[in-house]
Amino acid sequence: MKTTIWRDLTQDQLDWAYDQTQHAPNMVEVMARCAARSAEARAYVHAQGTQVQHMAYGPTPIEALDWYPSPNANAPLVFFIHGGAWRRGQAQDYAMAVAWLLKRGAHVVIPDFAAVTDVEGRLMTLAEQLQRALAFTAQHAAAMGADPERIYVVGHSSGAHLAACLATHNWAQEGLAHTPIHGLLCCSGMYDLEPVRLSARSQYVAFTDENVYALSPQRHLRKFTMPVMLLCGDKESPEFKRQARDFAKDLSGQEVELTFRWGTGLNHFEILETFAQADGLMAQALQELMQG
Repeated sequence: MKTTIWRDLTQDQLDWAYDQTQHAPNMVEVMARCAARSAEARAYVHAQGTQVQHMAYGPTPIEALDWYPSPNANAPLVFFIHGGAWRRGQAQDYAMAVAWLLKRGAHVVIPDFAAVTDVEGRLMTLAEQLQRALAFTAQHAAAMGADPERIYVVGHSSGAHLAACLATHNWAQEGLAHTPIHGLLCCSGMYDLEPVRLSARSQYVAFTDENVYALSPQRHLRKFTMPVMLLCGDKESPEFKRQARDFAKDLSGQEVELTFRWGTGLNHFEILETFAQADGLMAQALQELMQG
């Protein structure tokens, strides 16, 4: 009989449960479509004569963001954090929602940040870079024509984890009087890192007791003071579904305006694709959050 290491899961089962490629045989095709949608969105922006601003927010070369400005004055802003298991992805490949968001008058900011494999597995480095990116965005919002009181943070997969971590940050450390996050949308994320630490992901992330605690949003529920929207595909891995359920359950016990929805028939990557068009599940969830 094999030894269980997390609840009723063996090592092999836990590794399987945190490997989304095992649960989405069409991953390559879906992500190729997302990249194509992003290229189309960037082409639309160029055709409209919009000047995309590539702006440095921190001291290292990777610390830069793409700012797609709205022509509207005092407009809301969407800050999107991409996924990729903390180790892959570029901002330019995650612009699939830019066209419809600009048409609805919103600014869009998509930051680049380090791959955890390029910083010796230090996940805290990614969190700190995104803290700088969001603080920079909030501090420059008014000058760019955005409303600093209407910043919505959106993340998918490992980006959803990092987005939730931003909600727990002490923003006084960045010179801000309060959280810059007016609404939070987390899609298909992880919110407790303990089981992740026990999985094969520990081969490239340097987990410690300290960073597992600090970077597990589920352990800092009282920090969530903004409306929260949680999404998860019902065809995702069992652990990702459990993480979403448990986080939603724990958040519901707090004084938080919470909405939790399943993406019926959608796997981990298909649900991201619903962000590409205004009538998609993830896109509609964001619009609802922004109207709330």
